[in-house]
Amino acid sequence: MAGFERGDTTNFEDRQPGYGSAVEYVTPARNGLPARAAVASVMIYDMGRPPLPDQAGAEVITPLLDEAVREATVLPPGRTLAETGRRTLPLADGGSMTCADLSGSFGRTAVDQQVCAGTAAGRFLRVHVTMPRRNASAADADEFTRGIAQALRTPAVAQLR
Repeated sequence: MAGFERGDTTNFEDRQPGYGSAVEYVTPARNGLPARAAVASVMIYDMGRPPLPDQAGAEVITPLLDEAVREATVLPPGRTLAETGRRTLPLADGGSMTCADLSGSFGRTAVDQQVCAGTAAGRFLRVHVTMPRRNASAADADEFTRGIAQALRTPAVAQLR
């Protein structure tokens, strides 16, 4: 999807009900870029809440995004990320995801990360996409996030709940 290949899935639900699952994605080597030039994580969970609407309001999404940004910016020594702005990412179904753009460095490598939050299939959805700034052409973070959100909002996926 959007230049990414699906990787491992981690089921947190078995250990901690309400924590759902996470799926890792990576870009393959292509066009002179190395494998893993961009990485992404998709998390979908419900925290034990009843099903959420696909168009959940800011009162639901803003705290979710705030938490995601806090988690993304707590890094080991030698790595930094700071939020540079927030924006709404429109989706084809008329809904949206709320995204925070982060910028920093992992050692001497300048990196950018996009963290988006929303709802899909009755659950919370978080999408993180990270890539070195020099590999900005490796993937389109917005396109990936849109594709994931749309796929999870289709009726067939929603019924897998």
